[in-house]
Amino acid sequence: MNRVILSTPARLHFGLLDLNGEIGRIDGGVGLALESPHTLIEAEKAEKVTAECRDEPEITQRVVAAMEAVREHLGIGGAHVNIRERPLAHVGMGSATQTLLGAGHALCRLYDVEKTSGELAKLVGRGGTSGIGVEAVQSGGFILDAGHAFRRGEDSKQEYTPSGASVGIEPPPILARYDFPDWDVLVAVPMGEGASGLREVTIFKVVCPIPLDQVREMCHILLMQMMPAVLEGDLSMFGRSMEDFQKLGFKVFELRAQTQLLYDCLQFIKDNGGIGAGMSSWGPALYAFGEDLSDLHRKAEEWLASHGGGEAILTKANNTGMRIKEEG
Repeated sequence: MNRVILSTPARLHFGLLDLNGEIGRIDGGVGLALESPHTLIEAEKAEKVTAECRDEPEITQRVVAAMEAVREHLGIGGAHVNIRERPLAHVGMGSATQTLLGAGHALCRLYDVEKTSGELAKLVGRGGTSGIGVEAVQSGGFILDAGHAFRRGEDSKQEYTPSGASVGIEPPPILARYDFPDWDVLVAVPMGEGASGLREVTIFKVVCPIPLDQVREMCHILLMQMMPAVLEGDLSMFGRSMEDFQKLGFKVFELRAQTQLLYDCLQFIKDNGGIGAGMSSWGPALYAFGEDLSDLHRKAEEWLASHGGGEAILTKANNTGMRIKEEG
């Protein structure tokens, strides 16, 4: 094979479950793969590893480094990768994970090598805190990951850190993965500021450990409300569980790092029919669910346009993961 085009899904991250760590595990997360936005990657065999991505030198350099790590580990040839489409970076939709994993998968397919997203994630430096983005690329759907062993020997995670600062940590195992109901999903991205890099690392260090009683309450909501609601297609219960989930644990501090504009947008979504509204990861991407959100989508576009700009996307869950668009 000389050429491949593939797409990888964006994801919503609803929250980290356990940033207390008292019982020997840490992290754990729950989230959802999306049909749109997505990353579209075209790759062709080449002597060296090169990449291009529409005026984004930072991600281009990271893609080259990731592909070099995969190529060296597997002992295969090079490729030129063109990142043709990509969601906004640092807004809470996992753009780095889907881009780096997508490039790794494209390289593997060119040389007929079968690797899972989990196997590639450690090579490209993703999944050290959350496994949601990794599994979203692998199989899509509603995802729950098990987190990492914490301070239990040399191979376990030792500190409270985000994925970008958790180098060399294996992606977490997946506890559950379900097809998500055919509900509309609205994603609204006001012109706020997500946290990344040093700022993200600092917040982890300052606010952790999270009180154990909050961790227990989040797990109760997840196990006895949110997951049953997904399996039974109960939108009302799902919405209640999601809004309660967002008021607990580390998510509280992720929200506090945001601007008044984001709070105003979140309230607007709730007031206009958005069910289970919340913020993905560090934001500023917001989300809500419903049977038909076309009217809310229009209103959200108008609201964003009158409040400094932004992006509103009406989509569905992706229940398949990465897709091969073309190869030959």
